[in-house]
Amino acid sequence: MDAELRFALESRGPSVRWMAGAELETLARQAGRLGADPNALPVAIFEMGEVERVGDPLFGAIYRLGAIADARFAILPVAARVQASEEDPGRVRAHLNVALLDTRSGRVLWQGILEGAPGAVDSPALIASMAERVAARLLP
Repeated sequence: MDAELRFALESRGPSVRWMAGAELETLARQAGRLGADPNALPVAIFEMGEVERVGDPLFGAIYRLGAIADARFAILPVAARVQASEEDPGRVRAHLNVALLDTRSGRVLWQGILEGAPGAVDSPALIASMAERVAARLLP
């Protein structure tokens, strides 16, 4: 998903600097105790409903990752699921619960569940469509 999301964001906004995956993990590892594990963020608060601002421990982790990556905003994937497509039998749709946060204040700028286009379970297009939906929502 990281590569597809990076491509979709950079296609829509060439000035967007996207950092994810291995690059962010390397920075966090180099920061040692000052960093945070980008793969183990406590995101359960987003599954309970609408959130206006995140508190600790998530805020502390996002703040530290934002500082070491020199990033003002963070796209936080909360949960992903695949569900059978109602209008296209035999195909599925990907759903992604995602949030956009201000890394300095913990304020949630946007949160939602986005749905990709129907596709085959093993199709790369399923993930590409989801990434494009995220990019279209954040960079119209």
